[in-house]
Amino acid sequence: MLELGQLFAPLVSGFLLIAFIFISALAVIYTAYDYRRLFNQHQALVRQSDELRIEWGQLLLEQSAWGANNRVEVLAEQRLGMKMPKANEIRLAIDE
Repeated sequence: MLELGQLFAPLVSGFLLIAFIFISALAVIYTAYDYRRLFNQHQALVRQSDELRIEWGQLLLEQSAWGANNRVEVLAEQRLGMKMPKANEIRLAIDE
């Protein structure tokens, strides 16, 4: 006659095997979900980085336009009434 341990040992082993397979399947599903979530987040950050790079380039162009020598000269003439001195109006200050 079979003992009780000999009867239930295959059942317990089979149950444990099925439980481990199920847990492993859940881990694979979670890992795939997490990978997709992180990949989407990465893509959003790459898009944001590209947009910021474009904006930075536009700001650099704007800065160079606002600081251009001819623009400063025109504003000095118009708003402050400044003008380039003639050659005979230039005085040289020498510090001795």
